Amino acid sequence: MSQAFHHAVLFMLVCAFAAGRVAVAEAQAPRPSLARCDPAKLPVTTWDDCLRKAESETSKGVDDTLTKVKAAIDARSDLSGQQRNLLKRQIGDSNDLWQRYRNHLCQNVVPILAGPKAKLFEENLGCIIDTNLARQAELEALILRR
Repeated sequence: MSQAFHHAVLFMLVCAFAAGRVAVAEAQAPRPSLARCDPAKLPVTTWDDCLRKAESETSKGVDDTLTKVKAAIDARSDLSGQQRNLLKRQIGDSNDLWQRYRNHLCQNVVPILAGPKAKLFEENLGCIIDTNLARQAELEALILRR
C-alpha cells in the first residue's frame, strides 16, 4: 500500500479518536450556559430571565477582564510607553473583532445548527454566555502570560 494511503488511514483514525473524545467530553460537561440556567429545572419565564441575567453578567465579566488586562500591561516596566499603548490598542482591536465573531456566530450560525424546533432566542443567549466565558478565560490567560 502507498504511503499516502497509510497517512490517510492514520488521519482517519486520529479524527475518529478525537471525535470520540469530544463526544465524551460534551457528555460529561454540559455547556456553561446550561450549567447556569438548566431548562429542565426552571419554568420557561424563569429560564429566560436566568439567561438574560447570565448574558449580562458574562458580558460584564469580559469587559472587567479586558480592563484588568490593560492595567496589567500598564504595570509592565519591560515595555516602553509606546509599546504599552500599542499593545493595549491591539488587544482592544482583537476584542472588537472577537465581539463581531461572537455576534455573527450566535445570531446567524448557532440558531440554524440548533434545528427547526429550537428556541432561537434562548440558543442565541446560551451561545453568548458560552463564548463570553471562554473569552474571559482567554483574557485571563493573557494576564498570566509573561
